[in-house]
This record gives sequence, structure tokens and C-alpha cells, in this order.
Amino acid sequence: MLRTTDLAEALTLAEKLLSVAFWYRENACYLDAWARNDDELRRLTGAHPGAEIRWSGGRDGSFPANVSLGVQAVAQAGSALRAWSDITRSYVLWHDLKWPAVPELGLGQEYKYAELQVACNSHDIRCEEWAAEHTVFIHARPGQDERAAWLAAQVGTRVVGPPEFGW
Repeated sequence: MLRTTDLAEALTLAEKLLSVAFWYRENACYLDAWARNDDELRRLTGAHPGAEIRWSGGRDGSFPANVSLGVQAVAQAGSALRAWSDITRSYVLWHDLKWPAVPELGLGQEYKYAELQVACNSHDIRCEEWAAEHTVFIHARPGQDERAAWLAAQVGTRVVGPPEFGW
């Protein structure tokens, strides 16, 4: 939906999109990052000591390690994401929300596939490849590209790339 070098701009757009959504569970938001070495892991957990670490292959000390943090509010998500974006690629994902019905497009409310994501330093949803920009993704039911375009229009923007197959 948006690619920008300005993380504040990406987070502002995410907040606007969240205001269009119907919440199912407001605290259903988390951050994910991957530590590729001891220094990154130390810096990520130092920035947020409550973060959970899951080791690659289930073995302690096997990099990359997934570092995850649950957050309660948009401001908290933004603060945590800013800290982690200086260390490595990371993302914040809001899930358990509902996209509204769009009767003129024949679309009912969407819960199952409704998610919103800001990927830091990456153009892909899994943050596998580094980029100088941050990307805002709308997750919607496969084949409902018009929902993403409608949501973008509600916040004064447009879809900037092709659909990407998600989780």
C-alpha cells in the first residue's frame, strides 16, 4: 500500500487504516524480528526485555532467532518498531480485526484474512530481504484485491504493488 523511508509516515497510515477496521481483539498485535547473531539478539532484547525468543530449529543458540513482542496500543507498537528498525528488519502485525463490508463491491465483513502490517527495512511481508524503505501491507482474502484498493481509498492513498501471497 505504501513504501516510504519515513517510518512515522508508515505508522500514521497504519493508524488511519486501523480506524477503518472493526476490532475483534484490540490487543492482538505483535512485533517480530530476526536476530542473525549474538549482537543483534542482545540489542533487540535490550530494547525490549520482555521479548520472547524462539531459536531456529528449536535449538538454543541456533541463529537466526525469532524475537517476538506483544504490544497493546498503536503508540507502543510504534515505539517498539522504531527501536528494532535501527537494529534489523522487523515488522508489526495487527490481527484479529475485521475489515468492514463494502456492499457496492459485493464484499461482506472480513475477519479470517483481515490483518495490517508494517514491515521495516523490507518490501516483503516476511522481511526476508533488506530494503531502505518501510512497507505497509493490507492483508485480505485471496482474490479480493478490490478490498485493498477500497481500504486504501478510505485513507487517501492507493495500492502501490501487486498482491503478495501471505502466510
